[in-house]
Amino acid sequence: LMMLSRFLPIVAILFLAENMGSKKKAALSEGTLSTTNATFVTMLIIVIVVIGALSFLPALALGPIADFFSIK
Repeated sequence: LMMLSRFLPIVAILFLAENMGSKKKAALSEGTLSTTNATFVTMLIIVIVVIGALSFLPALALGPIADFFSIK
């Protein structure tokens, strides 16, 4: 059971990757977002920074509040 639960997801992901790799490429159009220009890189970095900030800011905000209510 442990071997099945460990290797079944790996086999499923490999099967999914093989299916996605065998598909033909879609034609480029005006609505296609290019991943080789500075706009994509800038948007990617901004998204990573925002997600990171949203992960750490609640903890940083709760620190002073907890310190205020702690008994000294």
